[in-house]
Amino acid sequence: MRDFHSFSWMLLTVFLGCFCSLTTMNNAEAVEPQKNGGKVSGTFTRGKRLSSPTVRTSSPLQTLSSKKSVKVPAGTHEQIAIIEVGSKSDSTMRINTFCMNKAGNLIAACGNGPGEIRVFNRDGKLLETWKVPIAPDAINVDEDDMVYIAGSGKLIKLDSHGKLLMTKDAPHAKAVKENSGKLREQVVQQMKARSNVTVTMVPRLQKMIDDIKSKSKTLSEQEKKRIVGYESIMAHYKKMEKETKQKQLTEKEIDAQVEALSKRKLRVSSLSTNDKEIFIACSAATGYGYEVWRTDKNYENGKIIVKGLRGCCGQMDVQCNQQGIFVAENSRHRVNHYDSEGKLIKYWGKRDRNGVEGFGSCCNPMNVAVGRNGEVYTAESNLGYIKRYSTEGKYLDFIGKVKLVPGCKNVSIMVSPDGSRVYMMDLTRNHIIVMAQKPTATASTSKKKG
Repeated sequence: MRDFHSFSWMLLTVFLGCFCSLTTMNNAEAVEPQKNGGKVSGTFTRGKRLSSPTVRTSSPLQTLSSKKSVKVPAGTHEQIAIIEVGSKSDSTMRINTFCMNKAGNLIAACGNGPGEIRVFNRDGKLLETWKVPIAPDAINVDEDDMVYIAGSGKLIKLDSHGKLLMTKDAPHAKAVKENSGKLREQVVQQMKARSNVTVTMVPRLQKMIDDIKSKSKTLSEQEKKRIVGYESIMAHYKKMEKETKQKQLTEKEIDAQVEALSKRKLRVSSLSTNDKEIFIACSAATGYGYEVWRTDKNYENGKIIVKGLRGCCGQMDVQCNQQGIFVAENSRHRVNHYDSEGKLIKYWGKRDRNGVEGFGSCCNPMNVAVGRNGEVYTAESNLGYIKRYSTEGKYLDFIGKVKLVPGCKNVSIMVSPDGSRVYMMDLTRNHIIVMAQKPTATASTSKKKG
């Protein structure tokens, strides 16, 4: 019985979390990036060792019913430890994200406001704790060990020991406030879209049930479970449809939803910095999709340099180096490489459910990191895969498969300066997972495909 409930809940969660958000995507605001000139030029816990063009063509429900197993390569790294970061006694002080300074220490942003910054060494020993006046959504550090944090519509700067040096309004916060009327229109549009989804999903689910039943007179246990799961979801949608017809939101309720939407749009998905500039990924002030803003190191001269990015589950990761910025555009299953002005240099990646060179699940890669030599590391939520690519997008290595709670979520990764360790965050379990390079790892063993 528990298996059935788990299956039903998984179907409903995946569908509502991914499909519904994508069906309301405004294509005009999430256009395909143009090619240049027609060409694309705490507590440290020992863990168990482990062995080991992107257009959405099917819904998560169809994917779950046809998923094939993938042979996962052994990988160049293995999981050796877990660093417990967030507070187990205080639910308001959970990890949100983390970064790494040049010494290899991990700097974790925690809490929903006011928050804390917790600094750990590479082995998970807590070195320092700093209080911050905001809910820290995103964090990064520059070569001078200055710490840059975004959250609550604010941008703050700390020195290497947590002293507050600067507080500014985030550039996108002003745009959100100036567009409250358009946000209200968006709320009404979303209500209509949800109503349409509830109407269309009931016959769709019924057809999926009928298709299963028509294939064979004798159903397998797995097929029976799928039918029961689909029936459970269908009952949920029938209830939603009935409630939608019976009740229309009042102006006060719409106002409350506009306020909630504004708060979501104030959230910063990620932040990255080089020697001169800061790059911030966040929701578009109006409509759908994500944008990348650029400011100077004093959070001045804010400018949108990339528009129309498509992301799922509130996540869009941007990381930079001297070669430009790299964005994990998860809903298009690819990595985009731009220069500092937002000009597209190259993009690579594809949806891949049968191997590891592309990106699997509903929306991946979810996060990226840049190595010392310009290599791009990618992290996939739900699957736990970490891979390494060249700056040009050539698949180099399968780093490893991390043990994490599945889900569409931020899975921030960082790479040690020498590449011997890779760290990946598991939001659900409130910790950071440590992957260490295997002594016998070779390129040949890491490149095996499923």
